[in-house]
Amino acid sequence: MSVQTIPRSFPASGNWLNVPRSSSPEHLYHDEEATTTPGLSSSISSAGRSSSSSSTTSIPSPSLLAPPEPMKKHGRFQSMFKNARAGLKMTPVNNNETTSIKSRRSSRSTAASSVHSHRSISSAFSKLAPWKSSSTSLSDNGELRLADKYGPYLKPAKKSSSKSMGATSKKNIASGATAVIRLVEHQGNVLAVKEFKKRDKSESVHEYEDRMQNEYCISKKVSGHPNVISTVDLVKDERDRWCAVMEYCSGGDVFNLIQERPSLTEMESACLFKQLLLGLDHLHQLGIAHRDIKPENLVLTENGTLKICDFGTSDMVQDGQLSHKWCGSEPFWSPEMWTLKNENDGYDGRAVDIWSAAVTYMCIRTHMLPFRAAFYTGRPNGKSPLGAKPGSPADVAARAKDGGDQDFQLYCQQRQQQGPTCCEVWQDLSQKERECLAGMMDPDPSTRFTVKQALDTPWMQSVEMCNDGFLPNGWRHYHCRPSSKNK
Repeated sequence: MSVQTIPRSFPASGNWLNVPRSSSPEHLYHDEEATTTPGLSSSISSAGRSSSSSSTTSIPSPSLLAPPEPMKKHGRFQSMFKNARAGLKMTPVNNNETTSIKSRRSSRSTAASSVHSHRSISSAFSKLAPWKSSSTSLSDNGELRLADKYGPYLKPAKKSSSKSMGATSKKNIASGATAVIRLVEHQGNVLAVKEFKKRDKSESVHEYEDRMQNEYCISKKVSGHPNVISTVDLVKDERDRWCAVMEYCSGGDVFNLIQERPSLTEMESACLFKQLLLGLDHLHQLGIAHRDIKPENLVLTENGTLKICDFGTSDMVQDGQLSHKWCGSEPFWSPEMWTLKNENDGYDGRAVDIWSAAVTYMCIRTHMLPFRAAFYTGRPNGKSPLGAKPGSPADVAARAKDGGDQDFQLYCQQRQQQGPTCCEVWQDLSQKERECLAGMMDPDPSTRFTVKQALDTPWMQSVEMCNDGFLPNGWRHYHCRPSSKNK
């Protein structure tokens, strides 16, 4: 099966959306009947995202492997996205691996001797974790439990979006493979509680506690920006489960917004995008690469303020340090990710964020993914490159049944022959949009725009951002749930 040209018009029916919600376990879904097919192997453990001890996961398209095999399916989205492009999957991460910073330091010193070893997140942010001292573990006795500090869980109000966010009962507002999201009220404010599932048997206690600590410390470090979710606390509940307490954003995520508000104006879409870039700029200035930017990881307040969330795959990239191991969602991967042969291969995590952010804007603006996968070898059923680990991105790309995504090949050809802004993928966009996005979606990570460069483009400079939906002239933006637009 070859890659087909992306349609540029939308059917009149409700099945217009060509951006299926990722099957990322961190995403909120409750379909338990899923099958696993060999493909990209997991190379990083983060937030306990794999619900299985298997070292392999599904890949972006059944046509990308030889021989083709059945894809993992999630019934919750089948009826909603009948016209969605097939096989757009995320790489769930493997519990057999660990996010221990010690192992990252080891792999970095092996792969890039010029990069100095950096302090672990644990030591760098130890002052942010009052529940952990240098001589004790996360399971210290005597600490206050969730109910002692924040009171009992609230019963969520009935909302039509609850099911689409993966709520599995009347007691939670969302559910994923690694956690459920519940609500508490503390000092008059409603907070979200991300209740993590208990440690998988394939993961040691040390690995599990390191993972909890690392994600919390990064999310706490980046808190305080209007376009980044604020994390308040990490505490255990009465069932001895770790819970991250965060600010509550009642407007759902951007994926649901695309689904519920398909008629966003160009100005509203641009406002959301500028908020995303400002939040991403905050992360990058702090030396953090998110590595999983996509609509599902962008939540909204009731009136439409965008906030980046989910730091389970985030990485410290201070002083030019490279990221290692593949993670995130393949449709949002930049081309260099498909060249990784093993866990020691390094890449610029911030450059990946830039590409992913541009793809996310394309989803918001056109309701489509520009590419199924950002690689094209032109050699169907090819041989894996020397030194490529089976199941690595480079291995999967080399063995693609159709040689990769022909839309991506066309994009690269048109960039070279006609100019970066004259590609077919931009045909529905203004010239100013093209100039910014073409820089962000440069296939070469060394010349790809930084966040600062994107924000300095004439387009972004001209975008008037709203203040939680409201504009200075008294008008407002409606990039929020329809139920909120008349308030």
